[in-house]
Amino acid sequence: MADPHAASSKQKLVRRIVEHLEAAASAARAAQTHAEAGDADQALAMLGNVEPPLYEATTLLNAASILRDNHAR
Repeated sequence: MADPHAASSKQKLVRRIVEHLEAAASAARAAQTHAEAGDADQALAMLGNVEPPLYEATTLLNAASILRDNHAR
């Protein structure tokens, strides 16, 4: 019998990954808008806002990978 708490935790993990990826994409789109408006310096500065949510998403993706048991023992 599957543990209902485990399923809930996995759903939360997926949701958090998606939220972080959406935040990174939103920051990237904002930077692109500035670049297209001719403010490349501001766009490059704004790209710094992409890194933290991507880092968090990567960390969570690593956790998901471990949960799927994709790593060789």
